[in-house]
Amino acid sequence: MIRQKMLAVRPVGCLAALALTACSTAQAQTVGVGQMPVAIAANTVTHKIYVLSEKDSTVTVIDGITHATATIKTGAGPQGIAVNTVTNKIYTANAPDSTVTVIDGATNAVTATVRTGSFCQSLVVNPATNKIYVANNFGHSVTVIDGATNTTTTVQVGQGPRGIALNPVTNKIYTVNYGSKNVTVIDGATNSATNVTTGKHPWAVAVDSRSNKTYVANEDDANVTIIDGATGKTKNVAVGEMPFAVAVNPTTHKAYVLSYASDTLTVIDGTTGLVTKTVHLASHPQTIAVNPQTNKVYIANQKTANVSVLDGTTNAITATMKTGSIPYAIAVDSAANEIYVANYNSDSVTVIHGQAIH
Repeated sequence: MIRQKMLAVRPVGCLAALALTACSTAQAQTVGVGQMPVAIAANTVTHKIYVLSEKDSTVTVIDGITHATATIKTGAGPQGIAVNTVTNKIYTANAPDSTVTVIDGATNAVTATVRTGSFCQSLVVNPATNKIYVANNFGHSVTVIDGATNTTTTVQVGQGPRGIALNPVTNKIYTVNYGSKNVTVIDGATNSATNVTTGKHPWAVAVDSRSNKTYVANEDDANVTIIDGATGKTKNVAVGEMPFAVAVNPTTHKAYVLSYASDTLTVIDGTTGLVTKTVHLASHPQTIAVNPQTNKVYIANQKTANVSVLDGTTNAITATMKTGSIPYAIAVDSAANEIYVANYNSDSVTVIHGQAIH
């Protein structure tokens, strides 16, 4: 069962409670996309942005330079999207269809439809090996797609894999298994799998490939399990109530955890495994993204329809940008310093120009 934490609310401006935060909207603009956008990915080489819309089963391609758009039809009810920047291929996970749509980024043509396990929700690409890993929530498995041939292999994992992440340095893949309260670690070279125990109901995962640390947000335990990829040892770190999203900055080795129920952001020092800061946010933070080149963190706040910008050096909120209704997903083109926010209720993307935020 998919649990979407969304509130049907009207967008508002900057919060009075964030009186010290700069509020600006001049650096943002809006691009129309398909109905109910739920996921977004950026190709930092071509500066194309791919917005996945669940209701009308489409991908909207946004040209990052001109903001012109094109629309591509996918399988039914797509929920996850990933880009291979080396091959310029885009992959969408179509949950009700249990398929992956393969798109050629040069032509915007659909080149293949690949069968997966039951109810595929999320996926990740390893550009170095040209393998695509698809988490099948109902199938309790991962479908491995060979990007050159589109042939598949199935790897059994824990119950209800919801999220998936990759360490391209070690060629290890991590699935968070909501039902079995663990993470399955897949060796990308052999497809062998091992399980690591986490907290209750792991929901999201992020990998710091440089330090070989993996961070798992455990929704119903109010903590994060840190997995040391070198030793396999784990450590649980307390965070806010209902941790819902996690992101890392591999340059600073910091992890950022959004807690939906407590409206907080927890900053974890990856070197020590200690919490260094708890930041109070606007209402119901939904998702998070990091630009490691600028050391800025972007947090989409669902109820207040805005994005908070955090300075990774000071841990201070330096700006608040208005978005459309229910900002649901964020992608960063780090090379261009552009931030793209998919607004679920507005059928739009808010484009934030990072270089204009001070």
